[in-house]
Formats: sequence, structure tokens, C-alpha cells
Amino acid sequence: MLSDPFFIVNYSLAIVFSIVGLSLCLLTIVITITHRQCHNFTNVLSCNTCTAVTLYFIFRILTCIYGLRQDWQFHQPACIFRAYCSLALCAALCYSYSIQATSRLFFAVFYKHKYLLTWRTHWIMIIVNWIISFIISIQPFFYQHGFELEIESRSCVVTPKIVSISMYTLVIIFIIPLIVVTIFGGIIVYYVRQSSRRIAAVVSNVAENASTVQVSKRYGKQRTELIKDKTQTFTGNFRNLSARHGRQIFKDFP
Repeated sequence: MLSDPFFIVNYSLAIVFSIVGLSLCLLTIVITITHRQCHNFTNVLSCNTCTAVTLYFIFRILTCIYGLRQDWQFHQPACIFRAYCSLALCAALCYSYSIQATSRLFFAVFYKHKYLLTWRTHWIMIIVNWIISFIISIQPFFYQHGFELEIESRSCVVTPKIVSISMYTLVIIFIIPLIVVTIFGGIIVYYVRQSSRRIAAVVSNVAENASTVQVSKRYGKQRTELIKDKTQTFTGNFRNLSARHGRQIFKDFP
């Protein structure tokens, strides 16, 4: 087992970083709430993520405080409850990124479906995010010692000694949200690239049509000037010929 100085340094740093992260998250939430121009879908979903992080940091600070006590092995109040809440908050944090990706997918790809771009839809996603997070975190309760005090870390956590629980936690809480974010992000990138190509093709066609019109106007203007010059030349020649014949007629007239 690790020595006491290791836990003192480790948990002290964890408390400091947790307080810093907690302060930044609270600052983000306060700024978003108090500034009306920040009231948009992206910031609300970010506040949802910050809420999950804030609550997680609070439980993390409690874990560090109890881990620093000399009687940590005998004084761990609400150990199972804290382990369950920490797991549920990790799930809420991971799935909050999934609903952010879902929202961006709605605006980038399914923007024609107006009901997906409403506050109602986004609040429903936030509520479902929290409900799912607390439901999927119940599974370790069905195993004996699913949540326990881990002596090696002085923390109340999901037991790593049962493989099925570890695999369940890894897949359901971490891998699935990662897959959702990756797939939705890939769809958005693909759609944006396709849209950019279509826009580039339209711009190219417009430019070609504009150049064709300009060339047509230029050649049309040149043809008009050529016809005008030939008309003026023909008119001048006709006048000269008429005057010459007129003078000849007057000369031949007795």
C-alpha cells in the first residue's frame, strides 16, 4: 500500500485543481445566466456540462477530505452513495457531450426540421441526459460489493474486482458517448464538405456565366461598332456616288 505522504500530496493537489475547476464552471454558469446575449442553445448545453462537472468536483473534494484523515479506513460516511453519485455524474458528463454533438447535428444537417431546433427539444435532451445517467449507474447495486471502499486509493468507487461491472462501466458510460460524438462529428464534417463542394460548383457556374455574358457583350459591342462603321461607309459612298452622277447629269444637260 502506498505511503501517507503520497496520499497527502495527491489529494491536496486534487483539492486545489477541483476548486479551480469548480470556480471556472460556476463562473461560466453565472455569466451565461446573467447575460441575456448568452442565452442560446450552445451555452445552455455548455452549462449542463458545467453543472455535471461542478457536482463531480464537489464529490471529489469530499473524497479527498475523507482520504486525508488518519481514520480514513473507518470513517467514510455515505460511502456507497458517494460512489454511486460519482459514477452517475461521470455518466452525465460524458453524455452531455453527446447531446452537444446531437444539437450540432440538428443545426448542421437536419435544419429543415424546425421542431428539432427549439428550446423544448433541447430541454428534453438535457432532462433525458440526467435520467439516463442515474439509471445506468444503478447496475453495480445488483452485485455484492459493487460499490466499495478501495483500500489502494482510499476512495469509494465502483469495484474493479468484478470484470462484468468494469466492462459495463467502460462501455456504457465512456465508450458509447465517445462513439456517438465521433459518428455525429463525422456526419457533420462530411455534410459540410459536401455543402462546400456544392457551393463551389454553384459559384464556378455563376462565374462562368458572368464571363460568358461579358464576352457576349464585348463581341456584341464590337459587331455593333463594325456594322455602324460599315453603314457609315456605305452611306458616305452612296452620297459621293450620287453627287458625282448629279454633276455628270448637269454637265450633259444642254
